[in-house]
Amino acid sequence: MKQILKSGVVLAALIAWGSSACFAETVHIIAEDDWYPYSAKFAEGPRGIAVDLVREAYAAEGVHVQFDVMNYDLGMEQVRRGEGIGCFDVSRTKELENSYYWHEEPLLSVRGDFYAAPDFKGQITRNADLAGKKLGLTQGYEYGDVIDQDKSLRKEYSKTDTILIRKLLAGRLDVIVLYERVAAYLFPKLRVGSKLRAVGIAASTDIYVCFSKKHRDGKKYCDVFSRGLRKIRQNGTYEKIMLVWDARLKATTPESSMAE
Repeated sequence: MKQILKSGVVLAALIAWGSSACFAETVHIIAEDDWYPYSAKFAEGPRGIAVDLVREAYAAEGVHVQFDVMNYDLGMEQVRRGEGIGCFDVSRTKELENSYYWHEEPLLSVRGDFYAAPDFKGQITRNADLAGKKLGLTQGYEYGDVIDQDKSLRKEYSKTDTILIRKLLAGRLDVIVLYERVAAYLFPKLRVGSKLRAVGIAASTDIYVCFSKKHRDGKKYCDVFSRGLRKIRQNGTYEKIMLVWDARLKATTPESSMAE
């Protein structure tokens, strides 16, 4: 594992050097501030899997990204109004489909899982299995149309995934939804251990950068991003970034995660 992490550090350094080598132009893109390890705000700027992928996709097209980091809901609204060019991390739902431009291939595919206390009976394989149960979700997140459009579910929203976990541990919720790599990061940080268990797959969701239909450069930088993302998938950069991040998450300990 140490060798994998060492290689990851070298790769990250090479990526950063290549990204800053030569750019013909700069684009401002809004990054979500609180969805680590995909995108989150740190003192030195945004960090996360999606941040690295967006940066490298644009770099492949000779474009430098200046990230504006903010609350997800605010970022989405700015892009919708034409005050921003693009924002991530966005689930492409029916509700959002016609409000933004979308690049061709998803930025990421993420899996959301249902989590419950160890004494929870059975598994959740369909929404009917949640009948009478209080379901915890994070405010502002999209969970796919199967969950988002189902008005029969007893949904309770919290500001962060961390609050969701704490409510579940306190018995104030019956089931919560967490995305897999978010859980991989938060469980060691919060020392959850065996206090929670996965009880079913909630959704598999494709994540995008959404682009403004009202900003004059929205369509332009949507198309540029499509080309760049295709290039980094083909040349191996995409896979290398994912390997580095997955190795980092597997090596996470309570002590190291608290330093994030």
